[in-house]
Amino acid sequence: MPDSQEEGLPKPGPVERVRALEAVYARRAALTPYDQLPEPPTARQLRDATAAAVAAPRSGSDALAGLLLAADRDGDPAVLAEAERLLADADARLWTALDTAVRRAWGGAPHRSAATARRLADGVSPPVGLVLAACHPNGHVRETAVARLAASTGAPGLHVLALRAAEWVRPVRERARLALARRLAAPSGDVVVAVAGVALALRERSEGRWLADRVEAVLRAGPPGVLEAALVTPDTRIRRAAYGIALDTGQLALAGALYAARYDADPVIRVRCAEAAVRAAAAAGTPGLVRPLLSSGTAAVRAAAVWAQAVAGDPSPAVAALTDRSSIVRAVAQAAARRHGTDPATRYRILAAAPGPAPGAVAGLGETGASADAALVRPWLAHPLPRGRAEAVRALRRLGAADPAVLTGLLTDPSGAVVRQVTRALRPHASGVDAEHLRDLLSSPRPGHVRTAAYRLLREQGTVTRLLTDLGLLTDPLPALRARARNDVREWLAHDAATAYAAPAPAVAAALAARLPDAEAVFGPDVTRLLRFHLGIGRVGA
Repeated sequence: MPDSQEEGLPKPGPVERVRALEAVYARRAALTPYDQLPEPPTARQLRDATAAAVAAPRSGSDALAGLLLAADRDGDPAVLAEAERLLADADARLWTALDTAVRRAWGGAPHRSAATARRLADGVSPPVGLVLAACHPNGHVRETAVARLAASTGAPGLHVLALRAAEWVRPVRERARLALARRLAAPSGDVVVAVAGVALALRERSEGRWLADRVEAVLRAGPPGVLEAALVTPDTRIRRAAYGIALDTGQLALAGALYAARYDADPVIRVRCAEAAVRAAAAAGTPGLVRPLLSSGTAAVRAAAVWAQAVAGDPSPAVAALTDRSSIVRAVAQAAARRHGTDPATRYRILAAAPGPAPGAVAGLGETGASADAALVRPWLAHPLPRGRAEAVRALRRLGAADPAVLTGLLTDPSGAVVRQVTRALRPHASGVDAEHLRDLLSSPRPGHVRTAAYRLLREQGTVTRLLTDLGLLTDPLPALRARARNDVREWLAHDAATAYAAPAPAVAAALAARLPDAEAVFGPDVTRLLRFHLGIGRVGA
């Protein structure tokens, strides 16, 4: 292998091709007076564009790509330093979107392409310029940029090398892999973290597995500092991989698992570490060490801690967790209580009979009680807390005591959560709910969640009521209802219209026909003609 390649410099072939490309792009540039790039940005504009691209990578990356090319063209050292910092902090989602966006931006910049080819051939490209060149649409430009980046120590260069390691063009891919293999042979935590996010994100690409496997192998068997750096990186994808490897290989101590179970920002990591901590504490005969997890904000973590204490012989956390806000925790607590001879339903009956029971107590009685317990639940349809009222409705439904005459009055509850539970409970009985009352609730002055509930119940009252309701909402001012109605008309035409054999009564046909002008304005004449055909409604005067 020639020394120049060994040192990370391009072989004469690619350099000559890039010099030839300079002339090609110069000829193209002669045909256009200027590149389609924005004015040189300020550092503030770059920061704002990066924030927008982070929030919406697909839609925001094009603007950022143009600003980066403009900054490289202008050459302001302060702006380029800010660009390098922002690129160093970019995550894998942004990098994959930016790779495509920069390639598009290059398409309208022949002047910039000619200058970049010249700089690459002369070996004088700045770091940001190299990164942008490594995302150029021309493979020879990318290959030469990758070769120049081979000795890069900065995070942006490592990010883009990781992108190019999954490159579809073999020479570019091989140069990137050669450079990364050298860096990963004696890795530092910074290098692995810089590479890992993109590598793991691209694993499923046809050429993406090579680098992802290398990164995981380094995390598994590399220096301890590498894994430690991966465990604390802000990148969730890297942390998940690192914690998975640390747990699989026994490199995470009980204290570390407990800390992650309590404080890591990712719920997947919290749950997995909690389960590992429970197993480790049980094996060590110290189940009390996981008691702090009982106060976790993650339901699955609390559930694991409740069960661990019950298995260790302490049922008190399970009894306390019978009223937990999470159904998962309540289910575990109920099983643990039964394990120690306590009947959860009996406990719930006592709590439901007391003033102001916790919503979890009402819910638990619905989960474990019998139909006779509906009498204890019914008063809490007026619970002072919206969640308490919602749980009371849910409990009555579970107990088979969802009386439409009682629940219909709650369709105007100020809480959307309560009304959603009422709607779910009433849907099997929708035909028995007064249609006129529902149409009144559907009227425009009502809150959106009330109108939506009325719509859903009217939709269950047969084809004619369904279509009259849908057609009446096609131009409704509430976007959510308008969209529901339009989609439902299409759904009916696609799946149910062919079985609508009976023609509507004259009065109903007239009501449907009166709504068809709105349908034609929304769907067009062809769909409206189809509606007329399936409904058996002719044109007026026909």
